[in-house]
Amino acid sequence: MREPNFSEAQLQQSINTAYIRHVWETEGDWIFAHVPSLIDEHDLGWDSAFHFPWADHPANPDHEGCNFFIQYKLSGQLTSSGAKEWADWNEEYFRFKIPHSTKDDKGKFVDGYHQWDRLKELADQGYPTYYATNSTLSKSDLQTSARAGTLLDETPLLDVRGVHASHKHVTFTAKSNFFLLHSEVERSPKNSFRGVVQTILEEKSSSFESSTKAIIASLSQMSERNEEWRSDISRIIQLAQDNQARPQRVWRQYMHLTSFVFRHIGAVLLWFPDNR
Repeated sequence: MREPNFSEAQLQQSINTAYIRHVWETEGDWIFAHVPSLIDEHDLGWDSAFHFPWADHPANPDHEGCNFFIQYKLSGQLTSSGAKEWADWNEEYFRFKIPHSTKDDKGKFVDGYHQWDRLKELADQGYPTYYATNSTLSKSDLQTSARAGTLLDETPLLDVRGVHASHKHVTFTAKSNFFLLHSEVERSPKNSFRGVVQTILEEKSSSFESSTKAIIASLSQMSERNEEWRSDISRIIQLAQDNQARPQRVWRQYMHLTSFVFRHIGAVLLWFPDNR
């Protein structure tokens, strides 16, 4: 197997830098890359994590307050028809290993899945959790892609949320749009960093105005026989027609909505919408 001429740390640094820059250019946020020590990484499962304040995933207090997690893996390239997974591709392919090597009680090296288990725990809670790997063996190519701004498109991501079984190896080709996981073969989509960012943006919290409108619409459909309920809701809806500037109009609707909920339901509306 041909190995890359750069380290996992080099891949991690290059991708994190490109990722931070991309989020700044698209969202205007300078996000911070959390990188734990090797000891902490063993407990956490990931080697880079971010907190996206605009993403629809809560900050995890047990994981540095982050809501997006990455574990980097180096892939080598197999070029011989005698390679173990050659029949699945019938061409040269890349491969990385999920478990890490560790020693058992007798000092024998065995495959350890502790890291995988920790990542899967996060994924099963719905957090975006990915393996990121290289699709080139050349540090020069890595550097060229970083300078050209294409590195995020050329770095494949495996979404742990979509993996159902435990596996040892993950394979793919430079042109494939999916991964194969082995030994019991499982197929999983191959994502790009740029595509993942776009997906998270599409899943982000609703705006202040749209969320307020959605709640008002739901309340309008309730207790239709209650004249006082209908009258109060109608007044809140009519506030949208006021000549006030849009921000003040939306805030006024929201304040009347909180009063309505307290008066008719007896609850305090603690929901606070994202106004980004």
